[in-house]
Amino acid sequence: MRIFYFSSKMLVISILMTCLLLTSSVVTAKEKEYKGPKKRIAVLDFEDKSGHQHSGWRDVGRGMADMLVTSLVKTNRFIVIEREQINKIMAEQAFGLSGAVNPDTAAKIGRIIGVGVIVTGGVTEFGVKESKMGVGGLGRVLPFGGGGKIERNTARVALDVRFIDTTTGQILLAEMAEGEESSHGVDVDLSIAPSVDFGKEGFDETVIGKATRKTVEKVVEKIKEAMENVPWQGSIVKVSGEQIYINTGSDDGREPGNEFVVYRAGEELLDPDTGESLGSETEKIGRIEIVNVKDKKLSIAKPIEGSGFMRADIVKDK
Repeated sequence: MRIFYFSSKMLVISILMTCLLLTSSVVTAKEKEYKGPKKRIAVLDFEDKSGHQHSGWRDVGRGMADMLVTSLVKTNRFIVIEREQINKIMAEQAFGLSGAVNPDTAAKIGRIIGVGVIVTGGVTEFGVKESKMGVGGLGRVLPFGGGGKIERNTARVALDVRFIDTTTGQILLAEMAEGEESSHGVDVDLSIAPSVDFGKEGFDETVIGKATRKTVEKVVEKIKEAMENVPWQGSIVKVSGEQIYINTGSDDGREPGNEFVVYRAGEELLDPDTGESLGSETEKIGRIEIVNVKDKKLSIAKPIEGSGFMRADIVKDK
């Protein structure tokens, strides 16, 4: 009877594990099968607002931004602008390089690099919040950096993100994502953990790495959901006579005959009382049609309505 009970229990566990694996495979397949136009997005380094709870971990804001970029690219739904390009623009425009960027500045950066949406935010929690020492019933809380026989330690990570429309400067979404992970009965010297850098081999196996991953994946899901309501937007990268080069191609499923509406950002609107940027109006200047898909991210179009098209003009699906 006991043998039968044990076998039945193992069978149920096996079935559950198989279902989980199949579900994971279906999700992965769906991501790979996405064929819609990839929306252009930029992620700025996050500001570290955690109060240095993470003693020893370096570049927490940049590390989490990097993890978010990698996860967004893996969804196959976004073209994420490289940090080097963002930093170059920020340096040229004398913007700060930290995550402490207000919506006005973020919108300006986004317009310059040709993205419709830019993600900013801050890391509000990052560290091992509770570590209990397995000495009798003592259970006292240890600071990060202690060592010994750990009965239980809990890592907690929290991230505030803002999702900014670069055309209007308005915050489309403000969300908080949290991740928590615990380890039990492990011999570990907590002071060793910071030697494992973000994204490097071994990081995801640490308790703080697992909590960070949970947080980042929650942010990715929020961004995917929010971007469903944001229309695709690209830019004109070059105009040569009647040939208009635009930054969309085979990766976005483009083909000859696709039409787009072209807009130009107008004068920046400033609040007369506060000086705050209120975004800018956009003016429709014409329509264009793809005649040649040159590459994964490049096509040549011709004008079918309007004239005077210029580099950096905004392109949207018709």
